[in-house]
Amino acid sequence: MKKLFMKYFSFTSLSIIAILVLSIGSISYVMPDAYAAVPTITAFIANDPDDGDAVFSNGDTILIRFSEAVNATNGGTLSPTEFAANFTVTNPASFDGTFTGTWQTGSTELLLTWTVIGAQIPNVGTTTITDNAATTNLFDAATTTSKFDHTGTFTLTGDFGLLSSTSSSNGGTCSGDCVEPTLGVNEKGERRVSNGFTYNGYSVDVDRFFTPYPLITAEVGKENKAEFKIYENLGPDNIRHFSFAFGLAKGQIISQSVAMIELDIDFDGTKSLTVTDPQNALDNVRVETNHVSCDDSNQTDCLEIIIYHTFRTPLDFNIVATDVWDTARLSWQNYYNHGIEVIGESLNPAKEYDGINRGHIYHLTETGKTTAVDEFGNSWTLSLGVWNKDYVVPQRIVEDAIPSEKVWAIKYPLKDKSQEEIIKAFTKDGVEDKFLVSKYGQSLLAENRLNQMCPGCFDKPYDKINSIFSYDFPERLNKLDNPEIQSKMKYESHKAETIMNHIMDPASTSN
Repeated sequence: MKKLFMKYFSFTSLSIIAILVLSIGSISYVMPDAYAAVPTITAFIANDPDDGDAVFSNGDTILIRFSEAVNATNGGTLSPTEFAANFTVTNPASFDGTFTGTWQTGSTELLLTWTVIGAQIPNVGTTTITDNAATTNLFDAATTTSKFDHTGTFTLTGDFGLLSSTSSSNGGTCSGDCVEPTLGVNEKGERRVSNGFTYNGYSVDVDRFFTPYPLITAEVGKENKAEFKIYENLGPDNIRHFSFAFGLAKGQIISQSVAMIELDIDFDGTKSLTVTDPQNALDNVRVETNHVSCDDSNQTDCLEIIIYHTFRTPLDFNIVATDVWDTARLSWQNYYNHGIEVIGESLNPAKEYDGINRGHIYHLTETGKTTAVDEFGNSWTLSLGVWNKDYVVPQRIVEDAIPSEKVWAIKYPLKDKSQEEIIKAFTKDGVEDKFLVSKYGQSLLAENRLNQMCPGCFDKPYDKINSIFSYDFPERLNKLDNPEIQSKMKYESHKAETIMNHIMDPASTSN
């Protein structure tokens, strides 16, 4: 037993001595990597510096923190291409859009800041990051030889904003994208867009709900240009619909417009134009879209929509309105008053209607917004949606409006008559006297007129003036006084009475 222990001890001692000798011989090659720090990712944090929304949007950041300082210049920048060479992300497969990485805190942190978001959206809790083992050139700053630890990944934490917003489309608190597109200010009253609405060169900053807008005139037949800038928190490519409506009255909503232009944008960017125009008020409508800066700071991009159009006829009212919604169908409407007044003669044919008065149908042709004329020249007025024939007040004969010779011809034959005689002359019993009076008055009127037209015509008398034909009607006979008619009436009356008695009481008339 003692010999075995000594033999084992001798063998073990020789092995340890051999290992120490080998270690001492290679100390200059092994020690630096064996005890140098290896950089690893310790934090991967999302943030929205202003908490302006609750989704990934322009201005949001992602912080990558390392266990050791790396061989990068503090305060230096990292481009998207350099980021892809040094790091690998999943869910999404990459970061796109426009962003810049900045080294800070002694090169122990890399801050990524987006100015324009792209199609690849990072998500808290699912997006991961690790170093790119094949192409990374980041090392430990102390030795410049220790690369990253490639053994694991880190998941995105933090948030892209703490704002809890109410959606206009669902009426309640939502998660994800809860921010409506805007032409002016957001739900917190912060201005996102300057000069969001421009019409024929006149621009205005759009407010949240109602935007005061001075009355702008547009002429019939001339082209007009309407320009809109729309901010969307997920980027201008996420705007899906825009409407521009004309001719609204006070209290009306956009769906009641009689002239509306609508633009729809599919997910693949395909645009479709719809014009709702039952009154044929619009013509030559075309739309252009661009990406422009939302304001003079050039920090965010907006979708610019330019609508060219021509009016064919004036509209009844002047208020205009816009409606816009995004991919999540979050929408917002704005109204602009006093709006746009269309002036000039209509290029459309006059509208035609049918009107009914006292059971007769009249064909009406519109002469104004609420006036029309029928085929007989009568005027009509539109009131409460119904065409009514205008009432013409009978005109009283005013003595001053009648030529003096006519007044004299009427008065002269009656000048010596009493009131009773005048009334009798114009009643049924005085038909003959009325005729004589009318005849005499007309003859005097004719003589006076003829004397004006032909002063020499009365130089010779016209002896046939009194040879006027007349005819006396025979005395009127009453048929009921004829004995034959009276006899027939009695017979028919007796016959009818007999038939009725038989119908009412057949038994009494059977004999």
